Amino acid sequence: MEPLARLQRALPELTPELRRAAHWVEQHPVEVGLWSMRKQAQALSLAPATMLRLARAAGYDSYDSFRAPFQQALHNGTGSMASRARGLQGGRENPRQTLALRHQQESALESVLRLNPVPALDAAAQCLLESRKVGFLGMGSSFGCAFQMHYAYQLMRGSGVLLNRSADVILELEGALGRQSVLVVISQAPYVRAAVQSMRQARERGVTVVALTDSALSPIAQGARHVLLFEAVPGERQPASFFHSMVGPVALAEHLLARIAAMGGDAVVQRLTRMESMLQAQQIYWREAGSA
Repeated sequence: MEPLARLQRALPELTPELRRAAHWVEQHPVEVGLWSMRKQAQALSLAPATMLRLARAAGYDSYDSFRAPFQQALHNGTGSMASRARGLQGGRENPRQTLALRHQQESALESVLRLNPVPALDAAAQCLLESRKVGFLGMGSSFGCAFQMHYAYQLMRGSGVLLNRSADVILELEGALGRQSVLVVISQAPYVRAAVQSMRQARERGVTVVALTDSALSPIAQGARHVLLFEAVPGERQPASFFHSMVGPVALAEHLLARIAAMGGDAVVQRLTRMESMLQAQQIYWREAGSA
């Protein structure tokens, strides 16, 4: 949503009071759309003028224009998977549905480059290269992306741990991970509670957190050493799918892995050579009889 994207860009310049208001807005989109500015300020124990300053910090002339996209989202009824599926069924014969999904996926890809300068990607890649052990955490729909990252990272480095349950995270934090380790967390709204709690536990133990998420205001981003972003919902008037797209996080993960390979030097090349030789010796990949 455009107001949240603008707040992401403005976040480093916001005062602590405005940052608190920005977090509340990101976590309460329904209230933003329905409540008056005064009632929202009361919920935060802030003056109504603070909410107006927040809107202006995001580049809006008034709070009404700031919250208009939130109201439009409520009007479209795109807040739940069931409501989005209902909307798709209403236009299932319309070829524009496929076109809309393509545009959503293209927007997600474009956002990875727009939201992540090369120095930010390189800093995160260097962080992983300097670590003793890297844990990869993705819960719910994000598990597939975490699995892919872990698999590729193991080919290059061999020091990764795939985490997919809260109990596993606790065990690994006490064992394989430590103060010279990194936890890569992948998550987008709606954020899985266990993922947020596990990230906070890791941070409390001194583990460096690298977040791949859909908002600089997300709970996954708070306290992370490095935050890499993707756009999860471009904000079309009608939903392109009942489910949130995974194109953004997967594309971002691939960019980060590519930078690790590019910056890893001879150690990465030698590891990949050994792994490829082992895979070939074990005949891991299918080949037709008699093929070269």
